[in-house]
Amino acid sequence: MKRTQQQDLYPSLVVGSVSGWDAWKKTTADENTPQACDVLELRADTLPAELSPADVQALPRPLPVLLTVRHADEGGAREMSEETRKELAASLLPMASAIDWEIAKMEAAQDVLEQARKQGVLVVASAHDFEKTPDLDTLCSLANQAIALGADVVKFAFRVHSMQDVMVGVSLLQKYTHPMAVMGMGPLGATSRLIYSQYGSVLTYGYLGNTPTAPGQWSASLCKTALAQLLPAER
Repeated sequence: MKRTQQQDLYPSLVVGSVSGWDAWKKTTADENTPQACDVLELRADTLPAELSPADVQALPRPLPVLLTVRHADEGGAREMSEETRKELAASLLPMASAIDWEIAKMEAAQDVLEQARKQGVLVVASAHDFEKTPDLDTLCSLANQAIALGADVVKFAFRVHSMQDVMVGVSLLQKYTHPMAVMGMGPLGATSRLIYSQYGSVLTYGYLGNTPTAPGQWSASLCKTALAQLLPAER
């Protein structure tokens, strides 16, 4: 992964999300993984607490790694203090090409995010709404906050209930040249992910294995195949 203007990247990089130690070991050892996606997301909050950073980093990494350490109130799998979360993230930075952090918690995590920047790790600033599509003004306010705090990529995932909701994401992508990643969830989620890629979303997420990690998510390999058949939209 590298810094890029939003319009310079098509199609989206497909992020294969991996949760759990057994799944991570299986995915990193699978010779087909590089054909299924472009980036691997390691959900570090799903790893057993007794694992050391050396245990994790000892495994092969066939693709760039996007490191995500969700807090429990963000849907994370492990209860931990904010300091413990930051320590876990910092300990795994040497294996990461990018790190995902919730926009709402970025200001309190500038120490670990600055450490990431010094190591050449991109900062993906994210916000999620599993119930609805926020209005455009709300999304722009969050995007501007993330950019001001040094985000290299601003990422939104929200539930889309109608084509009007889908078009909110399109409008957001059309307003920014800063790299943005936008994804819909729910019955229209899969369709929205293709549309958002055509309008310049730089990342889209798919699942590896047999189980989606979000409603309306494609398998990573199918998403990558589908995106290769499409052309970017007029912006």
